[in-house]
Amino acid sequence: MKKLFFCFSAFLLFCLLPQTSFAQKCSSSSASCENKKLHIGVSVGPTVDWFSSTSKDFSRKNVKGGMIAGVNLDINLPVVKMFYFTTGLFVRYLQADMEYMKEHDFSGILPDTAHMLKARTITTFQTTYLTIPTGLKIRTTPIKNCVFVGKLGLYHNFKIGGKQFDSFKLENTIPDKFLVSTPKIANDAAAIFAESAYLGLGFEYGLKSNLRIFVNVDYSCQFNYFSTKNSTAKSNITKDRFKSVVHSLQLALGVLF
Repeated sequence: MKKLFFCFSAFLLFCLLPQTSFAQKCSSSSASCENKKLHIGVSVGPTVDWFSSTSKDFSRKNVKGGMIAGVNLDINLPVVKMFYFTTGLFVRYLQADMEYMKEHDFSGILPDTAHMLKARTITTFQTTYLTIPTGLKIRTTPIKNCVFVGKLGLYHNFKIGGKQFDSFKLENTIPDKFLVSTPKIANDAAAIFAESAYLGLGFEYGLKSNLRIFVNVDYSCQFNYFSTKNSTAKSNITKDRFKSVVHSLQLALGVLF
């Protein structure tokens, strides 16, 4: 995290330096060397997501893959031309899992066993969000149709669906440590609304005066994941409520108009 913030700060300082020499390399009549008042972008890309638990006896198990795709709008701020306010609408698929002790009800399923069995359990949470970004984007003056980008802001995430399921091993069974996975059920443990902060770096290349391709690499931290009210978002043994933030690395490929 410290390295990410250091690199981003250095990039901001670079952007704020006088860029007269850059501008001289671009033809003043070339539209590709001018920052437009409005950019419309379409992008899609994979994400790598993982929980960081703030609850006792509740720990991250694996890093999982997800996806983010959508449309963003970059609106030029007239005071400083290389600064943009950015917003848009994205669909984000988040997947992550946690490991903890859980009681499972085997009543009427396994003969000669207790109705309730405790097992070390991995619960996989899958969530789909509608995400609205609001932030600040900084673009350098184009150099031979190349533009470097720095950005930071907030993601406002609204849950629109999701599933969850458990995986655990049964001890003293034949075969030993038999792996059990439960059917997927609705993910009621996730909060309806979640807030994230993000920062990132990007690169744009102008194909034409009104068309660019771009690639962005972003880091985001979702401050909350679990519902503070739903009864499924807590241990059925200790009754402690689950608490966790979500870390994500995102790669986005797209076009800009």
